[in-house]
Formats: sequence, C-alpha cells, structure tokens
Amino acid sequence: MFFNFGRFFGFGFQSKLDNLLKQENLTLETILNEDDILQELKMSSSEKFADFIISHPNEYQKMIHYIIDEVQPQQQDINIYIKYQFIISEVFGSENEKLINYLFDKPIENNQEEVQNPLEDQYTEPIPSLEQQNKELIRQNLLGDFLQVLENDTLIITTAGYVNKIIGAIIHKRGHDFWDYIIKNPKIISNLFKHIEVKHISEIIEKLIILDTNQEENDDKHYIKERSDLIIRLQKFLTINSDSNNIVSNVCDIFIELYKKALISLETISYFRTILLNIPQPQYFMNLAIQTQNTSVYNLLNIQYEFYSKNQLLEDGKYAVDLKNLYSSLISQLPQALIQENLFKLPFQTSKGDLIYPLGDSKLSLISFIIQLVQREEIANEIQQNTIFQNILILIIKYSSNNQLQILFEKLVTTIIQSKIPHLQKLLFQDQIIQKFLIQNNGIEKRQQKPFYQGILTKITNYLNSNINQSEDLANSIDQIKEEWQTYIEQLNEVNQKELQWMCGVNPRVKEQMNSGSSSPFMPDPLISYQGIRKTENDDDNSAIQQQNDFNETEPQENSNNEIQSENKDQQIQLGFIQISIPDTNQNQSDNNNNQEEDQNQEILIQNNNQQQEIKQNVLISEPEPTELIDQQQQNQQNLQYEEQENQQELCEPEPQQQNQFQNQEPQAEPDGIQQVLESNSQVQDDK
Repeated sequence: MFFNFGRFFGFGFQSKLDNLLKQENLTLETILNEDDILQELKMSSSEKFADFIISHPNEYQKMIHYIIDEVQPQQQDINIYIKYQFIISEVFGSENEKLINYLFDKPIENNQEEVQNPLEDQYTEPIPSLEQQNKELIRQNLLGDFLQVLENDTLIITTAGYVNKIIGAIIHKRGHDFWDYIIKNPKIISNLFKHIEVKHISEIIEKLIILDTNQEENDDKHYIKERSDLIIRLQKFLTINSDSNNIVSNVCDIFIELYKKALISLETISYFRTILLNIPQPQYFMNLAIQTQNTSVYNLLNIQYEFYSKNQLLEDGKYAVDLKNLYSSLISQLPQALIQENLFKLPFQTSKGDLIYPLGDSKLSLISFIIQLVQREEIANEIQQNTIFQNILILIIKYSSNNQLQILFEKLVTTIIQSKIPHLQKLLFQDQIIQKFLIQNNGIEKRQQKPFYQGILTKITNYLNSNINQSEDLANSIDQIKEEWQTYIEQLNEVNQKELQWMCGVNPRVKEQMNSGSSSPFMPDPLISYQGIRKTENDDDNSAIQQQNDFNETEPQENSNNEIQSENKDQQIQLGFIQISIPDTNQNQSDNNNNQEEDQNQEILIQNNNQQQEIKQNVLISEPEPTELIDQQQQNQQNLQYEEQENQQELCEPEPQQQNQFQNQEPQAEPDGIQQVLESNSQVQDDK
C-alpha cells in the first residue's frame, strides 16, 4: 500500500470539479453525486465551487432548501437527500468565505462595460439586465429563506444541527453583519426562543452573545446593549419555564459558556465583563437549584464564584464585588440541599438484587461549591452550625461505594485545616463529630466488614494525626477522647505498616520530596534503597573478587594454586575431553582402574568448575536499583565494571598481600585435583 501524495498534496492530481465545470448545464446535484468530492469542495476547489454557485443563484437557493426542507421517510430518494444535506453542511461549516460573503454583499460585476454619456462628461451606471435583477432578488432573500426554518413548530434534531453549524460559520465570519440583520428582523430571536429546548438552537443564542468573530471592526460598536438584553430575556424565560429540565439545562449551559469565555479573556476583553453583570446573582440560582435539582445549576454556581473571585484581582480590586453579601444569604440553604431527595434519579438493581439510588452529579457539584465557599473567611464566618458537615457524613454512609464523594469529603477536611479559619475549625471538630465518625466506621470491628470507604477514612485519620499541632481546635478535640483516639491509632498501626510501605522498597516520589524538602503526611519515611549495584560501584576492594578469593582459600583440594589454574585452564578442559573420547577396548584391568580414577577426578574437577560459576553468578548478579535512581550513563559504567570483574575472576589474580602469603606457605602434602589429573594422564601414556 502506497501513500497517495497526489490526493493530499496535489502532485499530479487532476481536480474532479475542473472536469465537471467543463460540462454544459452543470447542476448542483451533479457535483454532489460525484464520488469523494467532499474534501475537494472543502479545501482545494472551494473557491471554484463558490464561484460556480454565486454565478448560479438558483443553485445556491437549492443548497439552502436541501437543508431546511423536511423529507418524508417514504420517499425513495431519502438516502440521496441525506447525503446532499451532509455535504452542504460540511461545505458551510468549513467557513467558505465567498459563499458567506455572498449572503451580505453584492458581487462585483466586471463583465459589463461602463457607458459614457456623450452630452455630459460623466459616467453613468449601466442598467442591469432582467437576468441580473432576478439574481440580485434571489441573493437578497437567501438568508431570509434559510432562517424561515426556525418558524416551524418543531425541528428535526439533525436539521437543527445543520442549522447550528451554518449559523456558527456565519457568525464567525460576518458576526457584526449578522447582528445588523437580526436587529432589522427581531422575529429571529423569538423563533430561537421557540426552540431553545433543543441544544443545537440554544448554542446559537450562546454564539450570538459571545460574538466570537474575526470580522474587522470599523468602529467601537460591540452590540453591548443587544447582547445584554438577550441575557435579561434568557433570565425571564428561565423563570417562566423552570419546570422544563431541558430548558433549565440549556440556559444554564449558556451562562456557563459565557463565564468560561470571560475567564479565558479576563484581562483583554473588558467590555465583556459589563455584559456578564446582567446574569442573575447566586441567590437566584440557589433557589432554582433547590427547585429543579439540576446539575447544570450547581455547575453554574461553581464557575460564577470562580469568576467573582478572579475579578477581585484585576486592577487592584476595581471590579471586586462584595462576596459576603452575595453568598451569605444562601448559606442557610446548603444543609437542606445536601439531604434533598433527587426526584429525577431512578434506582437500579444490582447483581445481588438490591435497589440502589444513585447519588447524582448535583450533590457532588454542591459539595464542590461548599469547598469553594469555606476558603473565604468572610463567607465561612456566616456558617453558624455544623449541620453541613453532619449531612455530608450521612451521605458518606448512605453512598459508601461512591468514590468521588469520598474524595470530596477528604478535600473538605484538608481545606478547612489548611485555611486556618478558627471559626470553621471549631465547627468541624465540635463534639468530636469527625473523630467519632472515624472511630465508629473505621475501627477494627467495622474494618472486618471491609466497607468501601475504609481507605479514605484511613487517609483522613493519618492526616489529622499528623497535623494535630496545626490546629488548636483539633488538638483540644482529640484530647477530650484521648484514650479512644489512641486505641484507634494503635489499631491502624498494623494497617499502615502494610499499606504505607513502598512497593519493592522503592519510593517513587523521592525526587519530589528532595525538591520540596518535605514528605507527605500520608507516607512513611523513605526506606533505604537497594545497595546491590552501588556496592560494586563504591567498594574499592571489589567485594565480588574478595568473596571468590575467600572461597578459593577455603577449598584447598580444588584450587590451592591460582596461578596454575589460570595457566592450565584450557589444558584441563582439553585433557578432560581427550580422556572421555579414548576407548577402553584394548586396556587391561589396571588401565580400567586408572580410567575409573581419572573419571572420578574429572567429575570432581567439573563439579568444582560448576560451583565456581554458580558462585560467580551469585556474587555478580545483585538485585537491581530502582530505575529513578540510576540513569543510563551509570548503567553503562556498571556493565563495563561487570565485564572487568569477570575477566579478573577468570584470571583469578590474588592481591599482592595474598600472593606473599601463598609464597611463604609450605607445599601441602596432599596433591590437589590438577596434579592428580596430570599424574594419571602421564601414567596412561606410559602404559600405552
């Protein structure tokens, strides 16, 4: 299979559209029916296709009606019709500049000559022909014909998606001109609100408010009033239709995207912050969240708070808002929202036959919102009771298998301790609710049942126990149940010794700890890493060779003289093979006895050699060092050291001190294995 360079880079590639344009009476359908024409219409031949469509406005009109006309399923050409819709929407979605500009600008006619009045030295505009008048009339009505689809009472989801794609391309290319067209035709906005429960249509309203366009601006007109009025209209529409879950989700998603756009360009687009001031305040959305229990509302509360917090940092607090007044009124509603039953969540049956009611994303978003609020002291001081924390503990027990809930609970506890807000810490540790909860649900008796939350409760326990000195309220609260807490900690010691040990004795975060200078309170002290490789690196006496020499000294029958072994090593092997290959058919009884002694000597020699090799491997092969502690250069050096050690062990040259000891020693009375082999070989030769 070869890569088609011509298709992707145009080398030696003949355009299909060029061949089609040579035909007479070419139609849009002929182009769309061509195989593999889409990529060419979007990229290489996009301008040629646009020139053809512009020169034939009737074909442009047919493109629009293929998108907006609803086709009945019983028609035989339904598949072809769907194909046309897809290709046309893709061409517009690629933001074909000529096709989009044609909706707003009259094309320049270069084919007619200017007519000069002979009586007056002036040029007069030529009178357009009837055909040109018809083309201009069609051009002026193209955008209006396309937007008529919004007047339908219902919309097919696929059609709504194509409309969203085309209008999105129009806004990105000619956003200001499109707003001018909407101002002249206000019914368009009403038609958009008619279908706002459809996600694709609500995204059009979002794009109108954001107005992300690359059209050049001739003045400072940003349609701030029109876009602000659209936000106000969204709020009113949301209040009236709060019983529709789809409308609530779509409108809140619009506001979420507006805040995301503002956070991205917080310092650059200053006028956009003025538009966002028309979005309702947090109290409005908190009431809506309790009424609808919709996850999008809680997500909106989170990102709205983030926007307010970052706004205070701009220009020395020029755009700051009073967070205490905005959020103090909704603090009292948080406990109710935590335990409120979600009517939209239906139970499901597990494999054991139990009915489980899911927690839902709304509660998780609400707890995330609470975590953000408790980080501000002026807001945290408005919390008068610890009911919020008690209700979260109830959720932990009720939804014991929800890992995200457990993570948020752990984050809430650590955030309160790190915030160092005395009022908040006093509420959290009041009546030892956290400590008693941990002892009751993570004690030795409860752990035997292996609940799902035991891991996160152990982590929270270790964190509290490691940060007692960081919070006076925490220390006083633990001191009141000191004996129970100490017993509970002792019960967890065995668990921590097993679970908090580094796997294979390797600390994967040792580099982070070295850089930060402090270790995590959940982890034990770093363990001593393996020394197998580093011992051979740093030991000047070369322990591997020293162990081999010690072995040689303890086995005098095997190798009493290392020099003889190094000189006659090859001869020993050759003699052994020669003796094995000698036949014994013509030997006498004495020869057989000699051969038996020789075989025994050979077996002893072979066994000793095998033992040496095994000891050599055991000495040299050490347990590997963790990969984080050894780079590639050190590994190469170690390989070279291993090769040098093997060569030294084969030569078996003792150190100078050992050589002197060998020279001073008297010859041993008993011959070693090598001498026995040599004597037996010489006797065999004499017998022969």
